[in-house]
Amino acid sequence: MKLFHTENGREVVYVQMQDIMQLNQSDMFIPASIYSKGITIVDDSNRFKFVRFDNEQEVDFLKKIDFILDYDYYKNFTDRQLDKEWKKYAIQANEIAKRWNSISPNERNQNKNLLQEHENLEYMLSFLSEIYAIKHGKMSMPFLDFVKLPRNPKKRRLFGSTM
Repeated sequence: MKLFHTENGREVVYVQMQDIMQLNQSDMFIPASIYSKGITIVDDSNRFKFVRFDNEQEVDFLKKIDFILDYDYYKNFTDRQLDKEWKKYAIQANEIAKRWNSISPNERNQNKNLLQEHENLEYMLSFLSEIYAIKHGKMSMPFLDFVKLPRNPKKRRLFGSTM
């Protein structure tokens, strides 16, 4: 999850450590400065910790990464909107899986980006579920002080299962 904020007239972004590790597992070029922030081994004790990036190139790079969800964009979604978004990404992931399963090994070698796209969509689905859980008090997140949480949403079922 990423959080954008203006500090001293400059845009900064806070990104969770687990998102940095997800970036590391991707095939994309990642600016070296992103790794110079003292990120260590990520485990359950620190994966939700936010790391601050204030360099303009870092902020621009992280702004373009779609699979790291922007909390501000989703925080005021209704349950119906979250469900619709979740279904949209699930359909896209399923379409990629069908396409991958229908092509030959040679075509798979030429289309390895499909695997990354599928993994990114699965990652997004996971975080949409986490946003839902946060909104409904099923999960807490070590948000920074500037983050405004929605007020007392009703507890409901998510995607056909109890949370």
